[in-house]
Amino acid sequence: MADTNIYISDLPAEMDEESLKAIFGAYGTVTWSKVFQGKGKPGSSGIVEFASIEEASWVVENVSGNIPEGLSMPVTITFKKAKADKGKGFGKGFGGFGGFGGFGGGKFGGGGRFSPYGCGKGGAKGGSFDAETEGMLDQWVQAKRSRDFATADSLREILRAQGIDPDKVR
Repeated sequence: MADTNIYISDLPAEMDEESLKAIFGAYGTVTWSKVFQGKGKPGSSGIVEFASIEEASWVVENVSGNIPEGLSMPVTITFKKAKADKGKGFGKGFGGFGGFGGFGGGKFGGGGRFSPYGCGKGGAKGGSFDAETEGMLDQWVQAKRSRDFATADSLREILRAQGIDPDKVR
């Protein structure tokens, strides 16, 4: 689904917001950008918002998998994630059938860990996310635990833009 926000992975670890905006400003009007340092990973990732869907689409179609001017390695660029399927459940916050937020395994249909807040990791229907989203959710949890509310709020905003409410899934 096309959007003005793009997610960029495989950025160099030393990338900062000013450099990100300058590099992707060559491809259109950047209205907002944010860099996320990879926790335990060698690189970083970022979000760039363009002024129009056309600019963002062009970047996803033409720059992803290539080396943008100013970088030395290829980057992966995608649109924000579509809203997660919440599944049919037992009321608010209880995932899908047979797994109160991913409880249990085998005949209970979960396989993940129990989470009273929804699907959790590897839980019931619609509860698992791709590795990048899981990483952002984990970074959000760590930021909250370390009382880094500026980072936690930024991550929450990005995740909500992807249709994921971290307060409900973690």
